[in-house]
Amino acid sequence: MENTEFKVNRETFSTERTVLNASFEQAVERDFVLPDYYPDIFRILKCIVIPKILSHSINGEKISYEMAVLVRVLYQSENDKRVNCIEQKMNYSKTADLTGSCTNPMVTIIPRCDYVNCRVVNQRRLDIRGAVSSMVKVQGEVKQPVIVDAYGCNIQLRKQLCTYPSKRLTASKRVTVIEELELSASKPAVGAVVRSDCTVFPQEQKMIAGKLITKGDAEVAMLYTCVTADGEETLETMKFTIPFSQIIDIDGIEESFEATVDITPASCEIIPKGEDARAMECELILLVNCVALKYETCEIVTDAYSTCYECEIKNSDCKLDAVPIKVEDSHTASFTINYSDEAISCVYDSWAVTDNVSSRYDEDKKVFSVSGNVKFCVMARNESKNPVFLEGEVPFEHEFNLPEECIAEQPRFEPKVNIVSCSYYLADSNNIELKAELKIGGAIMCQNAKSMLCELEVLTDKKKNRQDCYALKLCYCDANDDIWEIAKKYSTSISAIMEENDLDDDKVTQRGMLLIPLMN
Repeated sequence: MENTEFKVNRETFSTERTVLNASFEQAVERDFVLPDYYPDIFRILKCIVIPKILSHSINGEKISYEMAVLVRVLYQSENDKRVNCIEQKMNYSKTADLTGSCTNPMVTIIPRCDYVNCRVVNQRRLDIRGAVSSMVKVQGEVKQPVIVDAYGCNIQLRKQLCTYPSKRLTASKRVTVIEELELSASKPAVGAVVRSDCTVFPQEQKMIAGKLITKGDAEVAMLYTCVTADGEETLETMKFTIPFSQIIDIDGIEESFEATVDITPASCEIIPKGEDARAMECELILLVNCVALKYETCEIVTDAYSTCYECEIKNSDCKLDAVPIKVEDSHTASFTINYSDEAISCVYDSWAVTDNVSSRYDEDKKVFSVSGNVKFCVMARNESKNPVFLEGEVPFEHEFNLPEECIAEQPRFEPKVNIVSCSYYLADSNNIELKAELKIGGAIMCQNAKSMLCELEVLTDKKKNRQDCYALKLCYCDANDDIWEIAKKYSTSISAIMEENDLDDDKVTQRGMLLIPLMN
């Protein structure tokens, strides 16, 4: 009696699905009066708006996030050379709809200041109007079962070797780092902090059972007001390096996973302590987002038929993520700021920030082009000993060649750009030459489109009947004809055709005749 037992083996792989990719705008409006202990306003040097994401969460088909907007106004009083700084912090919350439920979500939120206007109503009152926007991207996980093998009913399988992500794990953590800092002996005591900034440089990460350990350095830069030993009001800079180490619980993670960790500073606050104001407390809030993928390699079934029975098959066109290729490079951006009002006597501080960073793939050149803007800022003093705030912006572009091992129709690259350093050179009394060192890195994701079998059923009640009674058939073929398609057409096996015709390849090498052994 003929054996009609049929068995199918399946594996499950993980793919990404974008459930939100949108920009949201938030108006920033503030009308406030200076506290009594602040001097009157004579001249605004600069109004700076810094938006930071504090937290985010997903509940069902909605995402919510909290954003803090720091408004910092630098101004000068009449007949006073000192820089005064007043800050206001506003918190906003936003909720957006996702296009469907989201498993193992990876959330990316990039805030930016669109514009700000600061108007002096009177000597004690400011009117600030502006807007910030947030680019929000949420990617969830989709599980896709595919057939990797089948047995019985004389089934014939066409397979293809592929590497695929079998598991995806994500985790987010809000980390608070508090560090005691102290000025070097050569620095004067802190009066008021005018600027504080933090750049995070991840150093090492390690995976053990159920945990991911990440280490790095937070480089903190500050600009503060002070009084010299001669009694002169001035500004000073100071930089600190704060090492950190965090353990993030991720159920199921172990050494075989490929992990990507993104650490974003959400807040950097420096508070002077003690009577001499030489000791300070620095409070950093870091948002840690990580995604871990486990990749496996196996043969997937792309086509099938039985030499004995009719079959019903269902194909699925999927895009499989290959192992990400991490790249990193340096880029230098330069700019010259001209101040023609009068001569510059000294530069207190210079720094740079990036904006509008994006990447574009050139299919003809096989390169990724990372572009954006670098905004340079300078705090200086002119010959009249008045403080001045200068700024300028320059575009940048950097190319990454697509690695040879990345074969994909539409590769993706979401770059991360850090300002490593910003230096200045006072070329003459009216021009400041600035140079910023950028560190551009990230992971190039290659997606390979595959047509694979997701459903396979052998109809054992519909047997293939062969009317002719011979065992061999002649078939005329053209060069590069596919042996699989010929075997499928005549309901025989590809191995039988190759053995009968002494073939070493599954493609016909030249036009001619093939002997087709009929199995049914």
